[in-house]
Amino acid sequence: TPFDNSATDYLESMDVPIYKIASFEITDIPLIKYVASKGKPIILSTGIAEIGEIFEAVAACRSVGNEDITLLKCTSSYPAPIEEANLATMVNMASTFGVKIGLSDHTLGGDTAIAAAALGASVIEKHFILDRKIGGPDASFSMEPIEFAAMVRSIRNARNAIGKVNYQLTEKQRAGRKFASSLFVVEDVEKGERFTLENIKSIRPGDGILPKYIDRVINEFAVIDIKRGTPLDFSMLNSISDKLL
Repeated sequence: TPFDNSATDYLESMDVPIYKIASFEITDIPLIKYVASKGKPIILSTGIAEIGEIFEAVAACRSVGNEDITLLKCTSSYPAPIEEANLATMVNMASTFGVKIGLSDHTLGGDTAIAAAALGASVIEKHFILDRKIGGPDASFSMEPIEFAAMVRSIRNARNAIGKVNYQLTEKQRAGRKFASSLFVVEDVEKGERFTLENIKSIRPGDGILPKYIDRVINEFAVIDIKRGTPLDFSMLNSISDKLL
């Protein structure tokens, strides 16, 4: 995070892979242009910026040919109240500015960061300290190593849980259909006897005809003798299989 051009040059001498503009420098358009001109990915924290100033900062990057921009939603309070996180604004930034989004998080705990990741944040910035007893201006809202590791695990779990749109059943899910309801014969039925709501019912497991066919099955005739407890099958009904298939 450089705060002037000379700091940028110093960081360039170390070949840093990415630059961040701190919240309080987002209105420094000359600095943003100079940093962005280095052609590295650039992160802009928006803590004190109004929407017009965010547009100006993004435009400054693009004016020197840098399109690799990530905007961080930031609440510049230390610590920040969770009810002021307004992560919906972070989501809106993606469509409004056409950039990647992330969160610079000053809330206590990891809940806000986890929610941001679930909403599409590609960058999470969180203050870190080896031991809060060390003290310092950021100590009270910084995470210690165990807390930070737990947050990272939760973020990764949240992202993995979101996954992708997929209506296909896995093998385990298909096996679970065994525990769905289906139509069973619940009283002995003789050949030629009608099926009624008294002698067939929708119960578990899923070995019989699907319950959605019950209205079509009622008043059909059995083509064989059927014992109580038998799952109902199309072949047991007079011509019902032809009607349904």
